[in-house]
Amino acid sequence: MVDTPATTTTTTSTTSSNGSNAKKYEGDGLVFRAKLIGMEDLSIDRDEKICLDSMFKLKAVVRARGEHKQRVQLNLTMSAVKVYDEATKAQIASHEIERISFVVIDPRDTRAFGYIYNTTDDRHQFWAIKTERAAAVTVLALKELFELAFEQFTNTEKAKQVNQTTVPSSPTPSAPVTSPVQTPPVQAPPPQQQTSPVSTQQPDMFAFPAAAVAAPPPPTSTVTPAPETTTASLIDGDIWGDNPSSVTQAKQPSSDDIFGFGDTSTTVTHPPQQQQAAPAMDPLADLFSSVPSTTQPQIPTGASNPLFGVFSTNTPTSTPPPVNPYNNFYSQPPQQNIFNPTPMTFNQAQPMAFTPMPPQQQQQPQANLLNPNPISPVAPPTVTSPFAGLDIFGGLPSSSTTTAKTTRDAFFPTQSTAKTIQQMQMEKQPKRKMKNFIILLLFISSFQFSISNQKQNYYDQRQLKAIIEILKIKLAYEFDELTSTNSDIEHHNDNHKQLENYETEVDPNDHVDIELWNKLNEKDMKKMPVIDDYSDEIVAIKWLKWYIRIAVRHHQVGAFLNWNYVTNITKENQAAMTTQNLIRSPFSRLVLPIAKKFNEHMKYSKDDDLKRIFGRLASGTVSNNNDDVKKSSELHAQMEDIYSTTKLHGQLEDIYSTTKVCELNDNKKCYTLSPYIERLMQIEKDYDRLLWAWKGWHDGCGNKIRSVYLPYIDLLNKNSKENGYHDLAERWIEDYEMGNVTEFEGTIDQILKDIMPLYEQLHAYVRGRLCSKYQNRFDCNGPVPAHILGNMWAQTWHDRLDDVIPYPDTPLVNITDVLIKKQFSIDQMYTTAESFFTSIGLYPMTSKFWARSMFRKPTDRDVVCHASASDMGYHDDYRVKICTEINDDYFYTIHHEMGHVEYYMAYSENQPYVYRGGANSGFHEAIGDTIGMFAISPVHLIKLGFLQEEAVNSHYEINFLLRLALQKVAFLPFSYVMDKYRFLLFRNEIDREHELNSKWWALRIQHGGIMPAASRNDEVNFDAGAKYHIPSNVPYLRYFIAHILQFQFYRAMCRLQGVTKRLHMCDIYGNKDVGEKFKEMLSLGCSKSWSEILESLTGENKLESKAMLDYFQPLYNWLKMENLARGYPVGWI
Repeated sequence: MVDTPATTTTTTSTTSSNGSNAKKYEGDGLVFRAKLIGMEDLSIDRDEKICLDSMFKLKAVVRARGEHKQRVQLNLTMSAVKVYDEATKAQIASHEIERISFVVIDPRDTRAFGYIYNTTDDRHQFWAIKTERAAAVTVLALKELFELAFEQFTNTEKAKQVNQTTVPSSPTPSAPVTSPVQTPPVQAPPPQQQTSPVSTQQPDMFAFPAAAVAAPPPPTSTVTPAPETTTASLIDGDIWGDNPSSVTQAKQPSSDDIFGFGDTSTTVTHPPQQQQAAPAMDPLADLFSSVPSTTQPQIPTGASNPLFGVFSTNTPTSTPPPVNPYNNFYSQPPQQNIFNPTPMTFNQAQPMAFTPMPPQQQQQPQANLLNPNPISPVAPPTVTSPFAGLDIFGGLPSSSTTTAKTTRDAFFPTQSTAKTIQQMQMEKQPKRKMKNFIILLLFISSFQFSISNQKQNYYDQRQLKAIIEILKIKLAYEFDELTSTNSDIEHHNDNHKQLENYETEVDPNDHVDIELWNKLNEKDMKKMPVIDDYSDEIVAIKWLKWYIRIAVRHHQVGAFLNWNYVTNITKENQAAMTTQNLIRSPFSRLVLPIAKKFNEHMKYSKDDDLKRIFGRLASGTVSNNNDDVKKSSELHAQMEDIYSTTKLHGQLEDIYSTTKVCELNDNKKCYTLSPYIERLMQIEKDYDRLLWAWKGWHDGCGNKIRSVYLPYIDLLNKNSKENGYHDLAERWIEDYEMGNVTEFEGTIDQILKDIMPLYEQLHAYVRGRLCSKYQNRFDCNGPVPAHILGNMWAQTWHDRLDDVIPYPDTPLVNITDVLIKKQFSIDQMYTTAESFFTSIGLYPMTSKFWARSMFRKPTDRDVVCHASASDMGYHDDYRVKICTEINDDYFYTIHHEMGHVEYYMAYSENQPYVYRGGANSGFHEAIGDTIGMFAISPVHLIKLGFLQEEAVNSHYEINFLLRLALQKVAFLPFSYVMDKYRFLLFRNEIDREHELNSKWWALRIQHGGIMPAASRNDEVNFDAGAKYHIPSNVPYLRYFIAHILQFQFYRAMCRLQGVTKRLHMCDIYGNKDVGEKFKEMLSLGCSKSWSEILESLTGENKLESKAMLDYFQPLYNWLKMENLARGYPVGWI
């Protein structure tokens, strides 16, 4: 048969409209980077709840194992979705698109989606994937691919129908299965003049063209094709699986045939139907089992579906189905899924027998579970496209009562509807939700808008309007006026709207299941591999895998319970931590001796990883006495409780209760340390008022800690000795990997000695200025009282800058005032810090960070306000805990704590569990501080609009350097003494009855020139215990090392930027090359020695003070001249 002009036009127009879109799926197709979460066999081929449950389960398995998801590459081609290993390029899977029956996006994770692939042996595999960017982009591309493939298929079928030769038909009964060829009568359609309009839309990632499907001509003659006997596999490029097979079935048209699901079409035979006039029908309506808009009975019209012309009779929708005498399960009504109102395609299938055939005989395909019984006259249940019910822009449907489209239009929008896919999706969402998500999708997935005016950290109205215009063009979406007038991203009111969005995005139940994890650990502990030879590396590796599986779970549970306690100090939360410590103890007792034995052999291994891993695992201590474990845990929690609930008051209460110290003249006005007393110490200038606050805190907290701390460290010391250490000091020093005790302390002593000339000049200048302010209050040639330096512990002095500033006429920018003037919210302080990290190519904070961090001090419970960061070890769950106030100190602290999170994310993404940690503890503390230094540099403040460029001169630079020295240099002697004092306690070199407190102040005076604010008594006072890290048992030399490392990091990054002089004027904001080098160092975790990791960024392999001295060299020169000119003596003894 010769093509008619109309037919030719239809084919040509269709090709031209979508040919350009189809080209990108040719060859290797469209490529997406992703990670493979996992695969699981399901019992059904489409169900949203089951898919989401599987997604959650697969994610939990990955987390429990402590493994990285496999990096993969998705290639979307016209024939299949191909999955390749990104590293090896080996093909993992090739999923024919006709076998993909369901697609779902995880509503709790915008980067995760999955699909069901139906295998040739009737299994339903759910593949869960996490994309590099928003999953919606990949899913929309997959949707477009299905449209193009369907269009290609329909065009091919139409061409076949037009070119078929007319053959007389004769009724033939169903052939037996042994007959290789049977010739059923088929009604062939005549030509029909219908032309599809030509689309001129250009391909675009936000434009999803509808499949142009033209109606085929009505039948005029019959043809008798000769089906071939084939196997169940697809042959001859039959990508839709409609080759006839040797099994004869009477089959109803269903969209299942379009998508294949692993079945092949079968030969059927029907008597010819009398052709009657009928109105034109959608040629694909029956395929998608759509319900007609009219309730009148429809007249059968022969082969109305050109794809399946062999089915000459369609069941009228208005006729009730006959009783099924065979009681097969297909005749039952489909189940309803409460999570996805779209009807399922079939009920749970019963197992069906499969009889193997002899080798010499062709194997018959197994009866397809997705199609009705061969002798059942009942039409198949309603089916949908793989995307039916899926809200691509929002995950789950917006309403549980909204029934998703089940017709062809839900998946293949026709030109006659004049609706694009995105328009139909928008109809399902309220405009407000749609608007917000589109903006989010745009930012995440498509465009990277930069702020053109570097003096602002938000989008202004002009920039936002430009974004909206692009959205209109890209998405054809009309924004209401409210959007363009009230959507300024700068929120001056602190109403938590942004955080509320994250809170709704994060599943509140997505956290570790403590009971389940403990049960799994108990079970796995009994499965420890047999160790025949501790020198066998294969045995060592097997044991490591077993260890990691259990250790990861313990880490997750421990982090979760600790977070609960520090953000809500209750006896119940304390008891939960104690209980968990007792549960973990058997595991610790079991693995530590084994790790030590392995280490004795692995330290000679040629495998550097085994050598390093077992070296780390063999360090540490474990208690063999449950009573000691319980007592230690209770004492630690007790000290946390005292520290966090202590308030200034006039009388002591029970150690477990809240102690209060109130105003001298008003017992109803009482204050906790953070943020009230800390703020008072910063801004108060009255000598006596500061003395009252200082004495009240040290008496109220330190004295209580004393009776608990001493037995606590005795338990720790005892435990250290039982594990082969001389004392707890040696155990702490081992973690730094800086040699033995003598070598380590020698390194630290030398660095402090190097810094001391700068510190002494700084001390002399500050003492001289304060002595003028507080005349006759202290000796101007001796130590400085601790309470007048702007900090409860005199660890930093920068809050007294106003009293000691060298050039008052050239004041530094007051960041606190700027933040208040610009009406910064607390949330904005965090997003501003985040923007610095992301500007150099580091990670943005995760949704769980924003949803679960504690940014403010609660008013309804006691918490540990000391700023900290936590790696929960569970599904991108990182948090900070800061009782934030809007001032410069917290602006800096936020950068510091988010630096910890950046480190967590870098090594968690790139290292196995055993290497997820800082190169040493000093590294962790230095990361955020390094970025913080860049964030407050004059050059960067100018970019933020916090500072005018013309205000920066030589006087400004000296003022700036002095302020930073009051923060960084003044801190070093304090951090040195914190652990020097405890090492003496651990070694029993302090007489606890006569010098427990005086020894602390002797060291403070000797190394820092700081003395107590009031007279102290060795019998009752314990002033060291008034510092958080003492009762929390946190080693403090990590901060000393961090303050040295951060200047080494800073100088190296400035050199990469091209700055070698006036380092304080260096700014790396926006320099992704520098950030990439920094990120490479972070991603190493603790996989190498700290010296190697340091060298990777700085070129230096040891801790040294020169970088800090270089930075402050201009200030040091100025201080020497100024002290000499003012006659200020240097030194204090």
